[in-house]
Amino acid sequence: MADINNTTTTTIHNSTIVKSNIIYVCIRLIMPCAVAIGIIGNLLSILVFARREMIKFCVSIFTIVLALSDILLLTTSLFNIILPDFFGGRSMSDKSAFWCHFHGYFDLLFAALSGYSMVFISVERWFSVWKPFEKAKYVTFKTTIITVVSYVSISIVAFSWFPLTLHYNPNAPKGTNICDLTRPTIYKVFGTISVIFTYIVPFISLGILNTLIVYRLQARQNTSIQRSMTTTSSTNVDPTLGSASTRKRQRQRNIDRNITFMLIAVAVAFMVMSFPYQIYWFYLQTREAELNQALYTLTQTFRYLNCCCNFFLYSATSSLFRRELQEIFKCTNSLINKKKETNNLQTGLITRTRTASSPPLYATNLDNKQAERKKLLTTTTTTSTTITTAAVDNVNLALTPTEPNNGHVVSFKT
Repeated sequence: MADINNTTTTTIHNSTIVKSNIIYVCIRLIMPCAVAIGIIGNLLSILVFARREMIKFCVSIFTIVLALSDILLLTTSLFNIILPDFFGGRSMSDKSAFWCHFHGYFDLLFAALSGYSMVFISVERWFSVWKPFEKAKYVTFKTTIITVVSYVSISIVAFSWFPLTLHYNPNAPKGTNICDLTRPTIYKVFGTISVIFTYIVPFISLGILNTLIVYRLQARQNTSIQRSMTTTSSTNVDPTLGSASTRKRQRQRNIDRNITFMLIAVAVAFMVMSFPYQIYWFYLQTREAELNQALYTLTQTFRYLNCCCNFFLYSATSSLFRRELQEIFKCTNSLINKKKETNNLQTGLITRTRTASSPPLYATNLDNKQAERKKLLTTTTTTSTTITTAAVDNVNLALTPTEPNNGHVVSFKT
């Protein structure tokens, strides 16, 4: 009997160690890396989708909103999970009345914005695949902006119940929560509705829309293969009939297909990586089961990893995204080089200015040089005067009448 008890105790102890290791690795290692990489990657995604070649697609606006919501969701996890664990395990909601009331509100809000951005991305792709000729009528920049403003406003209002269910009491006795739940019934009812609105509805919508998109793309691919085989077997087709407009249309179709595959990959990753957390949270609320901290932390980690993987999915599945990303780095390098050249030019000008304004090397002997120059000039002048006087004394001038010149005859005789 004692052996059985010892075995049970050892098993429980080992299980506790494994759970502690899972929690430690997720919170101390994986989540901080996910936050850092996710924020940088989503900022780069925003820069790429805001470029001229990308922003002309209406879906780029939804991807920018998706990247912003992912950045804010990762920042929320920093205050809700990572920082409390690094600073003694005390929750940030126990240190701030504002964060006590709004920590769950921000989490639900940004998760909803991320989910519905994915839904409307899939809606836009559905129009591109199923209704390409009607897309220009329904999917415009105006309707896209209206859609974004609408679901952001609805999400802001829909979760306003959350701050009302909590109470912050800084004078609470030790051993009790400073940030405490005061309306558990409202929390349970509206919390369940919020989870359905935030997670379940986007998950079902994404599943249906992406299934339809993939089905249509597969059917279109089969049709394209049959058409190419028919064209190849025909001998009456002139290969020069492919006009510039046809090639341009084909190129646009390829770009559109490339974007579609990229966004399908992002939607599938969103469903797969966020679904475990949705199910477990919903299970806890409906069954009132005891919280398994290791499982809860693991599902949360997958949820936050989804926020940082979109940049890598964009890069892996879209050549257009990669090309625009390379252009950003090229522009950055050219700006850095240009700045270096400007700094070098300014440094050269400063150096030349300093050299010109500095005194010459012979400035210290200037007075001596001027005195020597005056002495030399004086000596030269005296010698010249002596030579000239002697030459003139040796000249004998006599007037000899040789030719008349105005009544006079002039002659020089030496």
